[in-house]
Amino acid sequence: MTLDKLHKNYIAGTGEVIWPWYRIFKDRLELVKFDDVKIVHGAHPDFKQTIRQDIEKNGLLCPMVLDQNMQLQNGNHRFKILKKLGDASFFYKAQSDAEVNFFSRLNVKLWEMHPNVDNIMEELWKGKMLKYTEKVPHIFSTNVRNVKKLQS
Repeated sequence: MTLDKLHKNYIAGTGEVIWPWYRIFKDRLELVKFDDVKIVHGAHPDFKQTIRQDIEKNGLLCPMVLDQNMQLQNGNHRFKILKKLGDASFFYKAQSDAEVNFFSRLNVKLWEMHPNVDNIMEELWKGKMLKYTEKVPHIFSTNVRNVKKLQS
């Protein structure tokens, strides 16, 4: 696997940390060792291959999503690939089912829009995203990062 686009570095006590490119909701990010994550979903070989190719091309775009019990709720295919390449990553740690749904849909939206994500905040309040966004307005109140700054 070509790792040119995979952003990672070594952190003492944690190991090789794989960084997602889009880290928008800073307050909900948590550095988690892969061994501490509980897997609750299976993988589909065809989709896993699609994700592998995307990671080779773009790196890890979005944080995977954990629920309150450290169960992986979004990013199973990414997790299975990245676990072979590192020891930890930053995950969105959701505090409710509504947040799990929002962060999961945010990841899909960013993946679809990449690399043209300059107006992601506007897109979160439109169309299909609106029903997820309007259930979690509290997460927009602190430490939301500007996507443009993350890409540079």
